[in-house]
Amino acid sequence: MMAKRIDRRTAILTASAACFARYGYAKTTLDDIGRAAQLNKASLYYYFTGKDELFIAVVLHESNTFMVSLVERVRHLATPAEQVRYYIIERLHYYRLVLHQHQIPLAVLQALEPRFDQLYADVLEREVAFLAELLTPLFPAAPASTLPEPRQLARLLLSTADALKHEAVRQRTVRQTLALPNFSATEADTLLLTNLILASIAAPHLHHLPTYSPPR
Repeated sequence: MMAKRIDRRTAILTASAACFARYGYAKTTLDDIGRAAQLNKASLYYYFTGKDELFIAVVLHESNTFMVSLVERVRHLATPAEQVRYYIIERLHYYRLVLHQHQIPLAVLQALEPRFDQLYADVLEREVAFLAELLTPLFPAAPASTLPEPRQLARLLLSTADALKHEAVRQRTVRQTLALPNFSATEADTLLLTNLILASIAAPHLHHLPTYSPPR
């Protein structure tokens, strides 16, 4: 019984992904998904509360699949620095692809982002661990006490990269344009940030910079 329930849920997600990719988020209806999954609307509601939850589930499933593939590709690169740069930039490319593929309206994207962030927490922790693994070989054998831990730098890099891409979307919202955000500046800033962090690890004189203490 449990296997049948999982199979049906998987079939719904597969059908939903196909519909969102074909029609875009706004034009896809639960009737479209039901027909594609060969289920009625009542059966869809048994597994999902509505189109928003279905869309979030589809994007998270696709993101997990993408991340597995990305990790495989990253491991074939020659140096840790190349691996880090590639990983960070490919995450941005994938985010843009999701926006393009599903044609997500601005209002919907704004409404769903907080829910995505909540559900993505576990995935983010795995990303932090993987990126820290890539950064670790770049650290000197006896790092200075002021040099952050690999996990700290990994979290900083990921959170700042995500903030940059969200800012590009926010700017598009402010301009009320239907076009995709222009991620060229975002990509340049993300690469600059990545290179600065890589350089800070490699430069011994930066390891001894004093830490900041706020005035009393």
